[in-house]
Amino acid sequence: MLKFLLSTLLLLTFCTSKESMISENIYLNGKVVDKQVSDVKILVYADSNTSVFNNFLKKNNIQKVGFVNDVQFLDKSNKFSFSAKLLDQELQRAYPNKLEQGIAYIDLEAPYLEYLMNGDINSLEFKRSKKLFLDVLFYVKKSRPNVKWGYYYVPFTTYWGRTDQFYKKDDRISDIIKNSDVLFPSIYIFYNKLNFSLENKSYLSENTKEIIKIAQKYNKEVYPMIMSRYHPSNASLGYETLSESDFKLYIATIKNTQYKGKSVDGIMLWNADGYSNRIKEPKLKQELVRSKLNFENFYDQYLMSILSIMIENK
Repeated sequence: MLKFLLSTLLLLTFCTSKESMISENIYLNGKVVDKQVSDVKILVYADSNTSVFNNFLKKNNIQKVGFVNDVQFLDKSNKFSFSAKLLDQELQRAYPNKLEQGIAYIDLEAPYLEYLMNGDINSLEFKRSKKLFLDVLFYVKKSRPNVKWGYYYVPFTTYWGRTDQFYKKDDRISDIIKNSDVLFPSIYIFYNKLNFSLENKSYLSENTKEIIKIAQKYNKEVYPMIMSRYHPSNASLGYETLSESDFKLYIATIKNTQYKGKSVDGIMLWNADGYSNRIKEPKLKQELVRSKLNFENFYDQYLMSILSIMIENK
């Protein structure tokens, strides 16, 4: 899920059962507030591993998620194949205990994801890409049988051309969906030129409806991936943090969209500011300077603030 997105992720799931409400202290914009928080299963990945952040996750019943990255396991000398040795190393990093339970996504992208989505289904590129996806999926499921596995960007989503013809492309990868344990489609924010709601609300609701359809069809849990920052493909807005009001609309639209009475099973928040800091991404650097904090403290406060907004607006 994500070479161009820095190959990492956060996952947050929500439950709306009123019977399971408990009182918790959570952070909201750096302040501790007393909230009624559902006793829900929460999964999260962030490239922060501080005791402060980990304690926040534990206190709010948020479990970290793992991932494996294609850059680390593909066989560079043989296209359409992976190295079992390298993939074993990735699995050891993500889940040292082979019997560990968890949830994880597989980041396997260009050019294979493009072949699956737009290539001729009778072409050798499509067939070999499909085999690669299935081979990797079967390997990680066998190696870490207690982890729920899924692919980044499966099922497919789009900003432009939201037509029946586009969404039927998921039929091309039905075997991959059937054999996945969970689904991790991405619904990121790319645009805000004039008005956030006008430019994004229908995009969010239409894609969410379609991924719920797929989840129902194949009886899978679905966790759309979101970011609290604009997608880096936008040259002017990329990496900027969404305003709080826009972020609330973002998650509320996804959460409240239904198809035949079913909603998404949760929302995955993805963030890799640790990587952005290492490569000195300018927008992040500006935020860090304004905060007057060291990066570790800045990042922890940022993540806890975003997660608290999501909890508050579940």
